[in-house]
Amino acid sequence: MPRKHERLTFLTEIILESASGKREVRISDLSLGGCFIDSIVNVQPGEEVSLTLSLDSDKPLSLKGRVAYVLKASGFGIAFVDVPKDVEKRLRKIVPKGGD
Repeated sequence: MPRKHERLTFLTEIILESASGKREVRISDLSLGGCFIDSIVNVQPGEEVSLTLSLDSDKPLSLKGRVAYVLKASGFGIAFVDVPKDVEKRLRKIVPKGGD
């Protein structure tokens, strides 16, 4: 299925909370609709997760998502769900173009 939003390269560490626990992982791309997580954390497609991004001096950005797909030994894609308007506004500052 094609993506609704183009992803842009965006390397940063985040906190991921999933069924297997809470840990620090890295994302390698980001869009208004989701991100790719570079980690071999054990997750399943459809699993709900929470992510926390710390962005410079701003308060952390908290997002909920669902695992869209898993690439074994590489990572997995997350589709954001129920993104509040204020969080979407902050995401648009990070991915102002191309992320639409």
